[in-house]
Amino acid sequence: MTRSDQSTERGSGPDGRTIAGMGGIRVVVVDDHRMVADGLATVLQADPRITVLGCAATATAALGQIELHRPDVVVADLRMPGHDGVDLARSVLGMPGAMRVVLISAAFTPAALQAAMEAGVMAFASKLAPADELVQVVVAAAEGTPYMSSDVVPLLTEVLPSAAGTPKLTPREREVVQGLADGLSVDELAARLFLSPHTVRNHIRTAMAALGVHRRLDAVVVAARAGLICLPE
Repeated sequence: MTRSDQSTERGSGPDGRTIAGMGGIRVVVVDDHRMVADGLATVLQADPRITVLGCAATATAALGQIELHRPDVVVADLRMPGHDGVDLARSVLGMPGAMRVVLISAAFTPAALQAAMEAGVMAFASKLAPADELVQVVVAAAEGTPYMSSDVVPLLTEVLPSAAGTPKLTPREREVVQGLADGLSVDELAARLFLSPHTVRNHIRTAMAALGVHRRLDAVVVAARAGLICLPE
């Protein structure tokens, strides 16, 4: 989602410092540990596709920045004093617009993932994952693609119950859901399968209907538990 008219916008960090960038994906980072927040901002800002507008140390402070800047993606720590990352996600995803949330943690649990997914979060990154995975998660989230870093994937099969009965997908629907599991955007899937983005979206919708789910991330989890696709290792 490129916003060339805002490519040089500046934001402020928790101590008032400015953070500038040229990327089209506009991000606010939220973490109560200053060194972690600065590290995340540095990793993200190094990618030319991303502009870090600023950092916040609490969910309350973050909401002020988010309402001001309306970023594309909010990267928030799961555990923070006061309102945690899930609380922040509920607030952000309830706002008008198409903002996305990436939750980060050094120790996700199935219960935390369940609560986050119920809040509408579909992108998760472990603080122990390589830096390039954090960038991948943020880029995928900006495109509306479910994605989680490799350390989080094993927990997914504990989050949702198995589908009632044995769900069935056409070969093309399986290819599309597998692509979502691999973290591909609709455009990337279209290129891989030599289809139009419109056709890919139709296959995603029919696959979700067949699996009895309403979100792309749920489709990935249910299809994986049914043995229809493989989660990335």
